[in-house]
Amino acid sequence: MRAIKNYSVSIWRDSRGALSRTLHDRAAIAAMILLTLPWLAMWAIRENFDWLENFAKMIGIAFVFWWMSRSGAAHLPEIKKPRAEFLFALALIILWALWRVGICAKLFFFLPADFACYKSWEIEILPKVIEQVIFPILVLFGAGYGWRAQGIDWNWRAWWISLPILLAMSGYGIYLHWNDLPMFAQNTVEFFFGAGLPEEVLFRAILLTRLEAWWRNSAWALFGASVIFGLIHLPINYLVFHPNNAREAWLTALTFQMGFGAVFVFAYQRTRNVLPLAVFHALVDAI
Repeated sequence: MRAIKNYSVSIWRDSRGALSRTLHDRAAIAAMILLTLPWLAMWAIRENFDWLENFAKMIGIAFVFWWMSRSGAAHLPEIKKPRAEFLFALALIILWALWRVGICAKLFFFLPADFACYKSWEIEILPKVIEQVIFPILVLFGAGYGWRAQGIDWNWRAWWISLPILLAMSGYGIYLHWNDLPMFAQNTVEFFFGAGLPEEVLFRAILLTRLEAWWRNSAWALFGASVIFGLIHLPINYLVFHPNNAREAWLTALTFQMGFGAVFVFAYQRTRNVLPLAVFHALVDAI
């Protein structure tokens, strides 16, 4: 009974402390409001409330990551040249966006006649892993950053914090795809290499941490990294997910993609490790 009482007291103490810190952090409040506004606009735009499911998932996942890391965010590694390294990451992001536009719009002469976006290891997944994982990691190694500083070491605390979400997402995916589990597994592996691993390395382990070091404010860095993550999806939204529909492309970027980008950022700030978040990211996309 004493253990239960002490645990309850610790939960109350941690919750009260987190709420107090948030209420006294104007940047955190502003970031939350700005991230929520596009979702609230859906009340006037949508005729149904299907979007509420994704909004609730976003809030719930962020809460679980906070719950599992109530002791606080993980330590930001020392960043040597935040502005220059931020521009390096941003250049890689823009370069990949141009490549993705070129192949999805079929602007390159070398593309096969039957080419379709998101279905090619040789033209999409492998080049993305090279450009967003292997190349920047080698560059940062050359700049003196080790595995831990790049968020790629085997961090048991990060896996423990992520475990409830990984189990819940895996179970939910199995439930939804029970009739074709091999395909769900295959999609998860493809999304791990095609989205989870490269995007967590480039957007979170590199871009986010440089914004945190440059702006010296984790809340504004969270918002900035989330905006970049959402907006960089605009071309692919317009070309693939919502063909020639600019309004839907913008709505998807500013709600689902920017919102879950914020969740990925928050989770990375609590764990400082790419690997469990890459699995989580892959499960989100596969489901």
